[in-house]
Amino acid sequence: MALFIEGSNVSAAWVETLDRLICRGNEAVNLTVAIADPTYEEPGVRRVIDAFVEARRDERRGERKGSVQRVSTVANTIFPQSFYLEHLGIDAEKHLYELEERCRSVIHRHPNNKHGTYFERFVAWPEKEGTTFNQLDQVVRRLRLARDRGVYRGNAYEMGLTTPADEAIAAPVFIGGRDRQIMGFPCLSHVSFSLQKGVVHMAAIYRNHEFISRGYGNYLGLGRLLRFVAIQSGWPVGELTCVSASVSLGTGKGFGKVNLQSLLRACRQAQKEAL
Repeated sequence: MALFIEGSNVSAAWVETLDRLICRGNEAVNLTVAIADPTYEEPGVRRVIDAFVEARRDERRGERKGSVQRVSTVANTIFPQSFYLEHLGIDAEKHLYELEERCRSVIHRHPNNKHGTYFERFVAWPEKEGTTFNQLDQVVRRLRLARDRGVYRGNAYEMGLTTPADEAIAAPVFIGGRDRQIMGFPCLSHVSFSLQKGVVHMAAIYRNHEFISRGYGNYLGLGRLLRFVAIQSGWPVGELTCVSASVSLGTGKGFGKVNLQSLLRACRQAQKEAL
């Protein structure tokens, strides 16, 4: 059965979802998580998650260590926060794209990025004859145009799911004919933006989701991506909604009931200490 969660911020949404998934036997289908403010997190919760992940990495002694990653590592595959210099204003967008392109070959050398990153798919979608298409730039330009024209509502340009479209404000990820892995990258299939009452909202769709090793970083990265689009196009940041067709807390050593319950208690304690 489907599961719907609402959270005031990234941390609150993730912890509540963790609680509900444990109650459901560690997995669910059609998980929908709505985050009211995806630009805010409680640092104590992130520290707890990173500590849990590091313990799992140590237990595996080098085997499949890439399957469990720190929050910042996961978030940066969606939006490389350190590349975005907001104080540059409208030029921050160009600087971000140029820096990502210069660093792309280095990023590809990492074994976890052999197929690229989600952000690369957003800004360098492969077209025919070796050319690329910057979907994210198109999203920003069209939302900026809506602002200049005084249009405060719009999602009628939603057209592409597997390929970019000239009139779309969507950013597909999956590349037909190339992405043939049953598991692994890309788990994120599609990102779309909607303008409602002068606020930019985002929806993201995952075909499968390893919640503990990826979920928090995914939500954080998507929130940063939404913030970038909103700031660069001149609109306020709205809600992030993430839909996971299939989700599990994780399998293998370290993901047993005792450890998961301990993780939940530690996260709840971190939330209390933040009040």
